[in-house]
Amino acid sequence: MTVRIRSRLILAGASASALFVAACSLTGFDGFVGPKKLGASDDTSLPEDGDASSDASSADPGAASDAGADSGPTSEVPPSFVDGGTFCAQAPNSTATFCDDFDGTPLDVKWVREGVFANLSTASPSSAPNDFFMNAPANTGIGTFVSKITRSFVVPSTNLVVAFDFNPEKVHDGTAALMLAALEYQKGTAKYSLRLVYGNGAVRLEESDLVAPPNNKDTYHPYFNVPLGKWTRVKLDVVASGNNPGVTVSLDDVAVGLRETITPTPGLDPVPTLILGAVFAANPQSGWALRYDNVTVNYR
Repeated sequence: MTVRIRSRLILAGASASALFVAACSLTGFDGFVGPKKLGASDDTSLPEDGDASSDASSADPGAASDAGADSGPTSEVPPSFVDGGTFCAQAPNSTATFCDDFDGTPLDVKWVREGVFANLSTASPSSAPNDFFMNAPANTGIGTFVSKITRSFVVPSTNLVVAFDFNPEKVHDGTAALMLAALEYQKGTAKYSLRLVYGNGAVRLEESDLVAPPNNKDTYHPYFNVPLGKWTRVKLDVVASGNNPGVTVSLDDVAVGLRETITPTPGLDPVPTLILGAVFAANPQSGWALRYDNVTVNYR
């Protein structure tokens, strides 16, 4: 269970012109290709996801509650893994296709860490004992910067639920865009991604069809508010194939608006990749500090 602290809403009020700038900021941009972390190996291996038990078995058995007040190391020191994270060991998370509470194993065991722009660590236990912390410095120049963690699966699924605890401690209220999470499908150079993107101080679902012109396009869904400075359970219920593809976004199990109809690129490999972290695009910004915890993926 994640500790709930501090409450201030990210504001969604922005002028029409500002919204237009944000809408265009990531058009046609494949933000998921970035340099590996300095010194990282090119042959980083991941455990296979053969069935629901394969990833669930990596949870810490016999551990204590994943809850408590802020304590322990700060984000600037190496991670201290405490035998105390039972989120992934408890039902129903113990049978999830994939689960990570960032408490039992180093980050690189389950994720590929990429990008040198932001600090990516699991030594920031605001939801005891550890969580994943993305801390990006302010950028006063113009450009695109990548920092993220990626989990690639080997078993196909276009019908799944992705959920994670999310605490945005610091965000940029201007038009600089940041991808806080994404689910993508790919075949060759063609790619389709579902993204949760910050812009103008609010969050929205975006679709990006990264295929050869003229079929490439980006689709933007309505903005919604995410509480700033407190933990919220974010859930994406995704159906990316069939006659009625769509996504329902929920915050603390309350749906945000209506189910959004999506238009996935046909013919892609139905094997998903999950991305957490950030892509910074095109505008100066004042820095970001985002925390993630208790990540689950459930195939249906």
